[in-house]
Amino acid sequence: MSYDGDPSVLGEGCTEHELPDAGGQEGFGTAADGLPDPLATPLAEEADLPGPPPVSSVLTSYADGSSRFATDLDGDGYVDLVQVDVNGDRVMDLSYQDTDWDGRIDLVERDTNLDGRTDQVLTDTNSDGRVDSVLLDRDHDGLVDRSVTDTDLDGRPDTWLTDHNRDGRPDVVVTDLDEDGRADQLLVDLDRDGTVDRASYLDGDANPYVSN
Repeated sequence: MSYDGDPSVLGEGCTEHELPDAGGQEGFGTAADGLPDPLATPLAEEADLPGPPPVSSVLTSYADGSSRFATDLDGDGYVDLVQVDVNGDRVMDLSYQDTDWDGRIDLVERDTNLDGRTDQVLTDTNSDGRVDSVLLDRDHDGLVDRSVTDTDLDGRPDTWLTDHNRDGRPDVVVTDLDEDGRADQLLVDLDRDGTVDRASYLDGDANPYVSN
């Protein structure tokens, strides 16, 4: 699923006009640490070099024609990727993946209408177990037309983006600027040319042009 156009002119993310309710890096050390130099002594020709971790998969087929494909990508004995073919056409319609191998799912992809193209993507970007980004292709044309994002990773969405005319560019962006759970700013591209035509503040307390 792709997103064509340049959404940067409207912001990072948005929704329709309905408004949301409130709801170490320690370093590598230095050469003075006294560690042996691994390149000081050449390897013997017969030395065994470590190879990539073994990848193992298990395919489970069911009587209704559906199947599940579970894969351990890093060879630690735990499943990192589960793909499901729900209608037996040998095309995966649902995917769960642990991309950082911490034992928790952080990427979900769905093909809701079973046309072979992903139309929902849910991502947990900071591995805290909560979804931080949702991308939707509601008309199944291969372009994202709605997204909801938690940009500050506090567990509440703060940016909503909607492409009403399905041209691959956002037409409405709503943001929660003060992170109180309520929409503050509305940006609208009325003529669908990719440029903001109207900017308004839904919450007066978040309006930087109004002095209290």
